[in-house]
Amino acid sequence: MSPTGALVGADQAAPSRPYGQMLIAASFVFVLVGWGWELYGRWGTDPLLGGIWLCLTLLMMSRIENRRDVPLVIAGLFGGFLIEWWGTTTELWSYYTAQRPPPWIVPAWPVAALAGDRVVTVIERGMTPGRRVGWAYWVALPVFVVGMAAFLWPSVHIVSSQVVLGLMVAVLVTSPDRHRDALLFAGGAFLGIGLEYWGTSRGCWTYYTGEVPPGIAVLAHGFASVAFGRAATVMQRVYEDHRVVRWIGAVTGRGGAGV
Repeated sequence: MSPTGALVGADQAAPSRPYGQMLIAASFVFVLVGWGWELYGRWGTDPLLGGIWLCLTLLMMSRIENRRDVPLVIAGLFGGFLIEWWGTTTELWSYYTAQRPPPWIVPAWPVAALAGDRVVTVIERGMTPGRRVGWAYWVALPVFVVGMAAFLWPSVHIVSSQVVLGLMVAVLVTSPDRHRDALLFAGGAFLGIGLEYWGTSRGCWTYYTGEVPPGIAVLAHGFASVAFGRAATVMQRVYEDHRVVRWIGAVTGRGGAGV
């Protein structure tokens, strides 16, 4: 049996799900973000933040699928860092710490990536069986790309903003599953409402427009969910390619035995 087959079999046969592992990981992220807030003397009882974290935790624990979740965490971590680095260095938004970006905010992105993925399941359960909403992809995402282009236009002379524009267009025109991407966009944007309102109303981060929050920033969470999902799918397919498994076995000295 191949390593990939063994992994699939283990995931399908396991009678229990690693809720404890996910809860520990989520707690670590929440503590890390909270530590960053407290470190600069801003900690206090905040029911809104507590409610947001509880919602994200419950969503993450509603379904555990290692083969999907690990790539999502990786995509969220690296993608989140790049988003934060781009936004803060171009001064489209800034944090009260003046860091570009604060290291404690980056781990929140994998949490949002996992939660956004779970929201899709929630939405699908409430939909009529067999109903497809792929048409909404070509309505919502092009509007977002145009809106984000207008939002970042003051920084369009900066190379990183030009790269972001190119990446958004690339993501827009290469959707392998417009139905799922439309749901990911909706789910991520829904989560973005609470996250962005909390962050801007508490002064954790501030956009150059001064809005609390800008509508386009809320929708950006939806687009990020689509991009993270796309990257996770690519990573998952690459890993499950037997040629890659054999190459990894050769590099690690396992010789690809059993493939």
